This record gives sequence, structure tokens and C-alpha cells, in this order.
Amino acid sequence: MPDEERQTHNDGTLTSFTNTSSSTLCKPQVAFNVSEKSSVSEDLNEAKDATQVSLPAKRQSRSIRAIRHTFWNVYRRLFSIVFLANVAALIALLCTIKDLIHINLWHLATAASANILVGTTIRQDYIQIIIYKTSWLVPHSAPLRLRRIVAKLYENGGVHSGCGVAGAMWFTALTVSLTIEFTRLVFTSVAVLVLTYVIQTLFITLLIFAYPSLRSKYHNTFEVTHRFLGWTIIILFWVELGLLASTTSLASKKPIGKVLVKQPTFWFLILITIHTILPWLNLRRWEFTPENLSKHAVRLHFKQTVSPYTGIAISKSPLFEWHPFATMPSLSGEPTGGSLIVSSAGDWTKQTVESPKASYWVKGYPKPGVLGMSLIFRRVVVVTTGSGIGPCLSVLASQHRRTECRVLWSSPSPLGIFGNEIVSCVKRVDAEARIIDTKKEGRPDMVLLAYQMYREAEAEAVFVISNPGLTKKIVYGMESRGVPAFGPVWDS
Repeated sequence: MPDEERQTHNDGTLTSFTNTSSSTLCKPQVAFNVSEKSSVSEDLNEAKDATQVSLPAKRQSRSIRAIRHTFWNVYRRLFSIVFLANVAALIALLCTIKDLIHINLWHLATAASANILVGTTIRQDYIQIIIYKTSWLVPHSAPLRLRRIVAKLYENGGVHSGCGVAGAMWFTALTVSLTIEFTRLVFTSVAVLVLTYVIQTLFITLLIFAYPSLRSKYHNTFEVTHRFLGWTIIILFWVELGLLASTTSLASKKPIGKVLVKQPTFWFLILITIHTILPWLNLRRWEFTPENLSKHAVRLHFKQTVSPYTGIAISKSPLFEWHPFATMPSLSGEPTGGSLIVSSAGDWTKQTVESPKASYWVKGYPKPGVLGMSLIFRRVVVVTTGSGIGPCLSVLASQHRRTECRVLWSSPSPLGIFGNEIVSCVKRVDAEARIIDTKKEGRPDMVLLAYQMYREAEAEAVFVISNPGLTKKIVYGMESRGVPAFGPVWDS
């Protein structure tokens, strides 16, 4: 979601095949005692072996599979739709004019600000919550094909990036048009021209660091540039809007206020500014009680009540970096409070595991993630590795689950690292859960095991929470064989 702090795209979803009451799934009175550790370790996989089903051949040709499931996934399809629609609109606009000197600068500014508005809005917590809650309205009786399509809505980050690039494209057109008008002495404001080039430079810098490979390699730099350059662009866009309105006012002899209110860009910038400020209005400190699970993981307990299937982002320095994690409800059945698991996977998480703080900053509202989409399926298989069990428990341990589930969990020393409470909760949710201790059994073929469990459980979908490489491998391995599969997207 976990690619250090970002990968923990936290949500989990699922339910057990047992008839155990959801409200008693993880009660402490049925947890294993410390003295039972050895027997638990031996019995982690006491359940029946999965039907020995071999992997079927992949469907379609290699090139078609690569395009459909890798190069042109749903995230990139959404990006392409948004960006190409804007390209078509720009071409159509250019076809209506004789040359760039006759283009309406306000139209270019409107198109740029409209894209920035959509790109900003789609990332808002309340919009994400609406998307998921709307998806949950799809009944289990709906055709599987429809539910499979709806479940892919979690890849809506393609709209954000598509609008971001399209907004930069429209602003580039504005920059080119202004430059031509300036060279031909049609437009003579040096201040507007200089400011336009400054904004253009910031746009290009922001997009460079947002490129997936660079963002992954220099994530801290990406976070800082995306946040501070984004804010700077919005401020300078306001200044440029004022200068353009002033120029138009002098030429048309109309009050500058009347010029502004008639421009869609003015209203778009108001909404952009509101949505930029909105998450920060809910910035607060939460108190956490750390529970050291092992030298590789820590569990942070909090007293606040959060909605089921959601995650929160925490920070030590709110202006510079945020790290999202799935939350899980109290495993003892308490109506309030919850916890999250931090596993050592990078500099920040390693430091947190070694020296957890008593409080962290929290911003915005808890929102669902990919595993939340499992609720629209009757039965699913949840595949996870290591601390990925944390996001899964955000749904597995929920009292509001409506989806049956099977669990496939691979981890070095799961009992030693995560403890009796978490292991026993997993076994209680799925009595036949496959828990693999990789220190004893080695690394298994997760694609094969996931497919076998999918067939055995007669499930409708597979959800994967792991590191980027394994997540993509399992999702591809399932989808290329016609199995609906879902996992976090790191392009967004």
C-alpha cells in the first residue's frame, strides 16, 4: 500500500466461511495463550490442503495480455481517456481559428483551470468515500461482469494524473499564444508574460518528479515538490488571473470585478483553492499507544473510532511527508478504538518501528482503499504477505462484513512477528486459512496457491496486498487466466 509508507493502500475486505458470529470473531477469550505458541505454530495450516489444481494456460497472445493487463491497465485507460479527450478539444479549438494570434486566451485559461479542478477534486477524501459507498450499492445479485468493472473504480487515480497532464498541456498552449502575441506587440504586458513562464516552469518540474519511476525512486522529493509547487502554481495562477483581468478591463473599459465574475476560470480557482485548504482544516494530533510486535513491526493503538474498511495517513512533519496505513478495529470487540501495523520497509517505517512516538499528526478523513471493493463480491480470496495482513484485518475483523473470504498469508515467522492475537484472529475468520511461515517452508508459488484457493472456495475474485512486484505478478497471473483480481496501484 507495502512499498514502504505509500504501498499500504489500506483496506481489507472479507468474511469467513464459518458460521461464527461476526461480533465474536476476534474476542480475546478465544485467543491462544502464550504457552500455546508452539502448538499454534504447528497447527497454522492444520486445514485441508487446497485441491491440487494446476494453473491453466494463460488466455490470449502474450502481446494482447501485455497490453490489456500491464501496459494499458484501467488506471492508464482512464488517463488516456481524459488526456486524449483534452487533446481532441485543443485540436478542435485550433481548427476554428486562423492562427494562434486570434485564439481566445480566456478559453485556454478556462480549460487549464478546469482540468486542475477535476484533478484536485478527485483526490479529496470525501470524493473517494462517495465513490466507494456508491460502489457498495451494487448488489451481489448483479452480474459478475458488472461488479468486476465497478470494482476497478479504485484505479481512479488515472483521472487525477490525466487531468494534471492535460492542465499543463492547456497552459502550454496559453504560454505559446501569449508569446506570439507579445512578439507581435498584440499583448504587451511583460509581467503577465514573465509570470506565465514561471508557472510553466513549475508545471514542468512538478510533472517530471511525478513520473512513476522518478516518483518511486525519489518519493520524498516528489511529495515536497508536488505539495509546494502545486500550492505555488495556484497562488501564481490567481496573480496571473488578476493581471489578465486588469488588462482586459483597461481594453474593454469595464470594471475588473465584472470581468472576473464572467470568467469560468475565476470560479474554478475558487473551488481549487477551497479543495486545497479543506484537508488541512481537519489536521489534528492523535495519541497512539505502541505495541512492539517484533524488531520488524509495531502496532499503534488509538482511541478514536473510524469507519470500517478505512485507512488514515499519519505524519511527524505534516508539511513534508505523509504515510497511509489501513486501520483495523479493536480485535477484542470494543466499540471504539482501533490500531494499525507499521512494518519496517524503509527509512521512515524503520525509524517508527524502532522508536514509535506517542502521537502523530492525522489529516483529512479515514477513507477506503482497494480492499473495500471486495464488499461487492459474495466470496473472495485475500492474498497477502508480511505486514499486508494489517490492511486485510481492516475488513476481516470488521463487524460489518458481508463478504465471505478465504485467506492466504505468507510471512517469515508470522506468529513470532505479529503475535497470537492477530494470527488467531485470522484463523477465526477463516478456519482453513493458509498461513505460510517462509522461514520454515521457503517462498511458495503464490500465483499457484492463490489460484488453487480461488477454485477450492468457488470465489468470485482475488484481492492482493503485498509489495509492488509480487502484487503485480499475482494480479497478472490471475487476470491473464480470466480470474478477477485486484491490488494496489502505485502509478497514482
